Amino acid sequence: MKKPLSIVLALALLVTGLAGCASSKESSSMETVSTSTSTVNPVSVTYDEDDYYFDWKNSSYKTIGLNGSSATVNGEGLDVQGSIVTISKSGVYEITGSLTNGSIVVDVNRDTDDGTVFLVLNGATIQSQTSAPIYIKNSKKAVILLENGTDNSVAGGSDYVVNEDGEPSAAIFSKSDLTITGGGKLTVTADYNDGITSKDDLKITDGSLIVTSKADGIVGKDSVSIKNGSFEIIAGKDGIRSTNETDEDNGNVVLENGEFTIVAANDGIQAARLVQIDDGSFQLNSGGGYPGKSISSSNDFGGRPDQKASATTTNSTEEEESKKGLKAGQGLLVNGGNISVSSYEDSLHSNNDLIINGGILSLQSGDDGLHADNNLLITNGEITIKNSYESLEGTNITVNGGKINATSTDDGINVNSKTGVVNITGGEIALNANGDGLDSNGSINMTAGSVYVDGPAGNGNGSVDYDGSFAISGGTLVASGSSGMAQAPSTNTQPSILMYYTSAQAAGTALTLKDKNGTIVLTHTPSKQYSSVAISSPKLTVGSTYTLYSGDNPIVEVTLSDSLTYLTESGVTTKPQNAGPGGGKGFGGTGNMPPGEGGMPPNDGGMASSDKLPQ
Repeated sequence: MKKPLSIVLALALLVTGLAGCASSKESSSMETVSTSTSTVNPVSVTYDEDDYYFDWKNSSYKTIGLNGSSATVNGEGLDVQGSIVTISKSGVYEITGSLTNGSIVVDVNRDTDDGTVFLVLNGATIQSQTSAPIYIKNSKKAVILLENGTDNSVAGGSDYVVNEDGEPSAAIFSKSDLTITGGGKLTVTADYNDGITSKDDLKITDGSLIVTSKADGIVGKDSVSIKNGSFEIIAGKDGIRSTNETDEDNGNVVLENGEFTIVAANDGIQAARLVQIDDGSFQLNSGGGYPGKSISSSNDFGGRPDQKASATTTNSTEEEESKKGLKAGQGLLVNGGNISVSSYEDSLHSNNDLIINGGILSLQSGDDGLHADNNLLITNGEITIKNSYESLEGTNITVNGGKINATSTDDGINVNSKTGVVNITGGEIALNANGDGLDSNGSINMTAGSVYVDGPAGNGNGSVDYDGSFAISGGTLVASGSSGMAQAPSTNTQPSILMYYTSAQAAGTALTLKDKNGTIVLTHTPSKQYSSVAISSPKLTVGSTYTLYSGDNPIVEVTLSDSLTYLTESGVTTKPQNAGPGGGKGFGGTGNMPPGEGGMPPNDGGMASSDKLPQ
């Protein structure tokens, strides 16, 4: 469907567990989430004892005192050359004072010294115009410990001198595993490239970090694992990123808790493989946020106006940068947290599967709210999509539980594959769609839950739209909208009704169905005008009599004689001319004509998502 210029490669591999070294402290492991169409293996991150703050003052520590353009050191394994301090042995090093144009370089021969280097920032300010202020060049492992209650800062200038590999490329740059912990504050400014980068694993277990970077904010090539902390990131590219897409089990971002405020020119949080969020608070703004530049459904290219222009420029070969809130190369797993996203493109995007097991999500998207190139599964949580082009999109979409309230300028829920299925087994779904409401290029199956659709006013779309079948055996469906493309379930083990009104009902006019005793079977107040409504409920039975009301006015009385009953205000009618399964494609014009009068010519049900460009 309508997507950015870059075509995202959908990967078939599934995410596997991240192997870690043995430890006495370990994060809790989540059970594997699996359905017949979707499997994502969550990651359990192992944290070592030295990944946490300890009473370093009772250890045998060494000192580095920074004095403007020079430094004073005390202890073995330290060397000072001008404004460059080099650490050549593992151990604990306290760093205090200010360095105006120099670096702390860790260069330990890991073949002969496999200990950890602890850099205790105890009121330290380090600046360098030409290199990384903190450069972990060689070490088995390094830990930056932010002393409780202290303010520390690291600033890298724009005139870096780098080696043939382009290193160092960040204000804090590590070739080794790097951990940041402690109850202090660290402000990182990176005018050359990234803020904090580890070429191995990056772990953060505590601290208050403020990062402003020309490129990415926080990068761990093999992984980024965050246990806790406070983060304010302003990034010229991605906010948080893990980049390893070649080594199995690597390339993951796992966030267990913390407070995150991220403003990123590109993706807010991105992983080559898995993004996993277990808990925490997130305020993400990506690509300028919503609306940035809104997508127009009248745009034939199917994307943003600026992207359409780029596509028609023959001499342009540069791909559009990704500008999503959360983006995963292979799997996106949300187990909890309070997540707020304002994104230029998709708010949550997976190149493979996307699973939401819990959390509170508030999304504003210039494109899809939730997008999976493969399977989208929702088992729990509260999801509010305030703005989107399409709210939920995937090859298959399964809703087993949770609450979804979504608004879209095009489709509400969209399965974009002819062999795909929208499968609803529970949950509460409310869709406000200007395009198709509940839409599948394949089929729809509903066994439980509730779906309320305030669908389109125009006849080019329908509140329900499917190309295969719509089987319903449980749950409540109320789908109001235009009448030109109206459809209802086609295969019913519980009765359904498809009602066509002779004139459009005003927005805010309640529709209510009562049984012969006057007991309300169901009621709904559409937020937009409507000229048809599809109804199905476990409370309906064949042979029973019901009355449909518009506001307080009875419109029609009907005795159900079949699993699907077509109605007009005159009573029971037959299936519309040229209609596919469950109606649709029979009433045209303004939606005011009864069956057989002025209907639309036979067609395939309007623009299907397969008619639009794939991502």
